[in-house]
Amino acid sequence: MKKREFNRRELRGLAIVAKGGMIKKLSEDAYLVRSSEFSRWYKVSWNGEGWICECDDFAKRKKPCKHVYAVLFLNRLPFILIANHQAKSIRCPKCNSDRIIRKGFVYGKNFSSQRYMCKDCKHKFTDKRENKGLKSNPFAVVIAVDLFFKGLSLRSIEDHLKRVYSVDISYSTIYRWVTRYIEQLKMLERKICPEVGERWHIDDTIVKISGKPLYLWNIIDGKTRILLASVLTSGRSAKEAEIAIREALKNAKRKPKEIITDGLKSYQIAIRNIFKHQVDHIFNVRFTDPANNNLVERLNETLKTRIRGFRKLTNEHSASQLLEGLRLYYNLIRPHSSLGGLSPVNSVIQSKKRSNKI
Repeated sequence: MKKREFNRRELRGLAIVAKGGMIKKLSEDAYLVRSSEFSRWYKVSWNGEGWICECDDFAKRKKPCKHVYAVLFLNRLPFILIANHQAKSIRCPKCNSDRIIRKGFVYGKNFSSQRYMCKDCKHKFTDKRENKGLKSNPFAVVIAVDLFFKGLSLRSIEDHLKRVYSVDISYSTIYRWVTRYIEQLKMLERKICPEVGERWHIDDTIVKISGKPLYLWNIIDGKTRILLASVLTSGRSAKEAEIAIREALKNAKRKPKEIITDGLKSYQIAIRNIFKHQVDHIFNVRFTDPANNNLVERLNETLKTRIRGFRKLTNEHSASQLLEGLRLYYNLIRPHSSLGGLSPVNSVIQSKKRSNKI
């Protein structure tokens, strides 16, 4: 007889979470979980060693009930969503084998993780290792980072977490979460390394960081919509244009066949210096031309909206770091309506999977 992946109480806990409106957070140590008959609320709290519930089932068994599992699955939701959004094969950290089986869960106050076992070397591990460096409340981390890249300021996020989720975290801690998350997105991008197309769109726009006008150079791949580079400079010369293009080359891992820009002379000089007439350069295109630059111009407006939350940054280096995070968020996380609700990278992955099945 095949062993069930979830026991009966775990499944009922999942059902409580799926219904919505069944769990109220009182504090970091206590929740209220509604009964399935909607007749009362049960208090689930942390006693220093584990989660306990005031229901009859827990009092009788002294083991997790469906209400406890509901709280644990609620805290695990961000990791479930991220795992599905960035789906990849699970491998053993010791021998790199993909012959992995599930071996239950490990539960803690602020973290619940899936336990795995490698069938080859018998090594046991959890998916907690995938979030190394984000040791705080994972629910709060995911919410804070998402709100930041959607354009909210650090202090606005601090206020939101305190009022809505009863999480008292300083804006400086939120900033550390964001920088650590950026590093994780960088590692993910290096692992995936999606193949881009042969036509690039380049444009620059003026943004203000701490009241100072700077130039933001954006380079996007016309086929996949992947943002190849988002570079901040103090000037607008050919030298700065070269910096942006070389950054795009590093991320794309290939040369384009065609580049579309506006009529700025800096583009012409930079493209000639880098590619030596090996790339077709189309410039001074009009809005109605088939080969227009509308794609990157719309992107500029999207990014400028997000950048407003960065305006209190005090230096160009910090702004550049967070702009790189915004580029990664745009490529890996942010859903695009033109791509069926997928991020550009996930759209490329799905297209590749479909083509392999044919």
